[in-house]
Amino acid sequence: MSVDARPRFNSPLGKRFAQASARLRSDLTFAAIDAVTVAVSYAAAMGLRGLDEPVALADFRTGFALLLPLIIIVHLAANLLFGVYGHEWEYASVEEAMRLLISGASAGIAVLIGVVVIQGTSGSAIRLIPVGVIVLGSAFAFGGMGAMRFRSRMFSFGKVQSMTGSEPTIVIGTGTEAADLARKGSRGEQPINVVGFISTRDEITARRIADVPILGTLNGISAVVERYDIEQILIAESLDADQMSELVDTFLQVDVRLRIVPQLDTLLSAEGRLQDARDVSVAVLLPRPAVITDLGPVSELLAGKRLLVTGAGGSIGIEITRQILNFSPEAVLAVDHDETHLYDGVFVWSEGSSDLATELCDIRDTGRLEQIFSEFKPDVVFHAAAHKHVPILENSPAEAVKTNITGTANLIDACHRHGVSNFVLISTDKAVAPTSAMGASKRVAEMLTQSAEEEFGHICTHTAVRFGNVLGSRGSVVPTFMRQIQEGGPVTVTDPEMLRYFMTVDEAVQLVLQVSALSEGGEVFVLDMGDPVRIGDLAHRMIRLAGLVPGRDIEVRITGTRPGEKHEEILSLDPLEPSGLSKIQVARPGYPSRVALGGAVADLQLLAHHCSVDELKELLLDVSNKQWSSSDRSAFASLISEAV
Repeated sequence: MSVDARPRFNSPLGKRFAQASARLRSDLTFAAIDAVTVAVSYAAAMGLRGLDEPVALADFRTGFALLLPLIIIVHLAANLLFGVYGHEWEYASVEEAMRLLISGASAGIAVLIGVVVIQGTSGSAIRLIPVGVIVLGSAFAFGGMGAMRFRSRMFSFGKVQSMTGSEPTIVIGTGTEAADLARKGSRGEQPINVVGFISTRDEITARRIADVPILGTLNGISAVVERYDIEQILIAESLDADQMSELVDTFLQVDVRLRIVPQLDTLLSAEGRLQDARDVSVAVLLPRPAVITDLGPVSELLAGKRLLVTGAGGSIGIEITRQILNFSPEAVLAVDHDETHLYDGVFVWSEGSSDLATELCDIRDTGRLEQIFSEFKPDVVFHAAAHKHVPILENSPAEAVKTNITGTANLIDACHRHGVSNFVLISTDKAVAPTSAMGASKRVAEMLTQSAEEEFGHICTHTAVRFGNVLGSRGSVVPTFMRQIQEGGPVTVTDPEMLRYFMTVDEAVQLVLQVSALSEGGEVFVLDMGDPVRIGDLAHRMIRLAGLVPGRDIEVRITGTRPGEKHEEILSLDPLEPSGLSKIQVARPGYPSRVALGGAVADLQLLAHHCSVDELKELLLDVSNKQWSSSDRSAFASLISEAV
């Protein structure tokens, strides 16, 4: 077996040795060039001095020849002392130039002092060197050494693309971090070829930064990308959510990478390589400004009250619990049937009120609910517990009935028995004209809430709140896409033309809290979420925000619509009414009487144990899609009886 005698630098120690060797060779090369530069500079100074007094200059030739080696050593020592060596001069800035200036001035002063001392103490007849030559020679030496080091910067004026083999890049921002990125970002294995800057301000007050041109503003960025064949955009200055959203939309179908680098320290590693550094709010994924609601009235409802949250370990439940702790309640009880989710929630709530307690409870268990309500005595109940995944519930509609319908009925009954003043149901836009078991079960839960208000509104206010898809919630499409992008793809899209309404967790919870305080009872509240979003566009936006290009860096794979999914969600079949609250509207869908609905819930529970999957889904869809009115509410009972 032969042995390869070539040196190997694959190990970290080997790489460091190779880098140190390269730096040493570079420094020795600069030192040799500096020595020649100093010699030529002082010789030139002597020559210029001789033009004025050629006869007198002859007296200094012998002294100059003897002193020149010492002058060279002094200049090289000063360079070493002031840290002139060891720099990547191609990317040097004012700091490196100042080091060189101080070094040259210090060396000149040292030579001058040395000449004066030697001349005064030696008593030699040899005249060493004129003072003027020392001053002029040190100035020439500084100029020569500076020219050698900054030559790449000096001769690159006007060049737009100076690096080959790297992606043409523009940097959004004109601050210090953007300038440093242009100066230093091309080191290492992933060089950045910055061809220009884009200003985030409407007016441009400078033409160049770090010797790189400012090519325009955000309004004209499309033209810049097209003109210079830009392949990468680095965002080095903070943009608000609206600016970021508009930027992503602009390049949704353009083959250019967007990379967000708000902090240069996180962009460049010790080796100078470009790192993935993004801190992006999910609000950027919305095609509209985030809705901010007034939570002032909420304090009047929640302060000093006993608050209970079901499904507290879910994405919405965790955030509801976290936010209501800020309103100085007397006590908060977080209820969930999943101990892991509840345990995780405790860490989120750990900085909140010390009056927070947790309880394991399945809302299907009436005995356990009775025990909790008797002991805790809640004033307000936020009902976020539900089964919500459409494809899973298509195969298990009985579980949708047991949790989303029967569980809701159990909670409402407990509220009436124990004097709860406010009950808030978390619903979904999938409850409108439902095509799935999940949507149908949530619509029946809305009916339960509405009919309870009709009979028991004098003792408890009953409210339902419809959400769109909540960005970043557990099991939603955003975390799924994010995981697939991190794994390198493919990103799977059921149907790129599918339309969905989206909202952030913050928007969802603020909506819940605000309507809980201002509801008069029986309303179904809906947030104005703007235009629906194409799922294909959402996937492309997320890939863009990851600094990648759809179809080139990440495959987008179409998998087909899943059972129960609608092509387009709607917020209400009935006309939406203004609520008096900004961006919040009210739907008033018809519903059967509480008596008929109560009997139906009991029958559905029975059918959940005896009917086939298809029969139960058909019944759920029939019940939830019927347009109920006061004249035909009794028909609900007949519909259930026929199914039995």
